[in-house]
Amino acid sequence: SRDGLRAPKSKVEAIGVGGLSGKVLRERSTEVITYLRARLKDSIAIIAVGGIFTGADAREKLNAGADLVQVWTGFLYEGPAMVRRMLRNL
Repeated sequence: SRDGLRAPKSKVEAIGVGGLSGKVLRERSTEVITYLRARLKDSIAIIAVGGIFTGADAREKLNAGADLVQVWTGFLYEGPAMVRRMLRNL
């Protein structure tokens, strides 16, 4: 569902059908992680995805309860150096 995204509806509609990725998902992804961690406790590992471009983004996901973070869109746009920058700012 695309409900709960902070991006303007026109931007989401312009993306069209199919998957969403990148910054448009950051806030909603963090909300889902918080929700899942509260209900699952430590019974399962949570891997965060969605809008992770910086060390601060990764820290936000870890603070919300994620055990690991996965980056993809940022990696595609910024290349392998992105990971080094993220770790330096984590």
